[in-house]
Amino acid sequence: MAHLWVNDSDVHFSPELSKFLRYSAQPNLKFRQFADVKDAMGKDQGDSFNFPKVANVSTIGGTLVETNTVPQASQTITKGTLTITEYGNSIPFTFKLDTLSQFDIEMIIDKGLKDDMVKVLDAAVHAQFDACALRGVGTTTAAITVTTDGTATATNTSVLNEFHIRKLKLELEKRNVPTFDGETYVFVGSLEAIESLNGAMVSINQYTQVGYEKIFNGEQGMVHNVRLVKDNNATRLTYDLAARTTASKSFSGGESGEGFMFGKDTVMEGMATPEQIRAKEVTDYGRSKGLAWYFLGGWKIIWDDEPNAKIIKWDSAA
Repeated sequence: MAHLWVNDSDVHFSPELSKFLRYSAQPNLKFRQFADVKDAMGKDQGDSFNFPKVANVSTIGGTLVETNTVPQASQTITKGTLTITEYGNSIPFTFKLDTLSQFDIEMIIDKGLKDDMVKVLDAAVHAQFDACALRGVGTTTAAITVTTDGTATATNTSVLNEFHIRKLKLELEKRNVPTFDGETYVFVGSLEAIESLNGAMVSINQYTQVGYEKIFNGEQGMVHNVRLVKDNNATRLTYDLAARTTASKSFSGGESGEGFMFGKDTVMEGMATPEQIRAKEVTDYGRSKGLAWYFLGGWKIIWDDEPNAKIIKWDSAA
């Protein structure tokens, strides 16, 4: 291949192809685009990463007496911890295939490794969104049941509609959750959840003309000042990344599909080694080759407790 391969501690990776992999993967990542990314570590730092979590002021301020000192309060700082994990997959090929194939190897990288990496990493981030404490269930077209312990107790009987969006948003507002971009909350939902809102959406063209410059990946429109992002991966499939299997996800009641509404402080990403394209050490006298994608990092929901929750899931009991 014409691309430069670098030997780093007996690992061969291509900076050029790795950069291309990350660039081409970005438009397909729905959940990861909303994570807070931090460089996790260098060498000899262990397999966990701590990040600070700052709570609200313990006691509110108030009126002062002229001869008294200003009262004091505290602001608790705790630590969140995420685990650094290896992620990856590979595509083997032979010297004969590489020599005689009519297809460019970059097509294999772009179509195969990129698509697989996007699905796996976005599923890992989704798992942390799914650890949120707040759950909202549409029990009718004009009613919602909210639980705060991470488990939905009611069964969904209604498609997601404008009423539900308003009520999910209200739960965030009652907890003073800051908007994601300073103006709006975001809702990432399955195809089924977003589809039912199509008729109520303010189109992207309408609100981008008045100041919004960034369009989120998968963004479809806006309802009640909530920006809607459509996902067709982690909200619709159950991933077991250890077993490397997927299964179709059921949504009890069958009237909708899952989704997540949130403001700032969603999920922390600790990145030790960014996405790379790596080459297998050539064996069998040059006949056995392979390429892999590799990532070393992890994710952790920042606030998974009530009343600090920043994410609410549109959900249904099993």
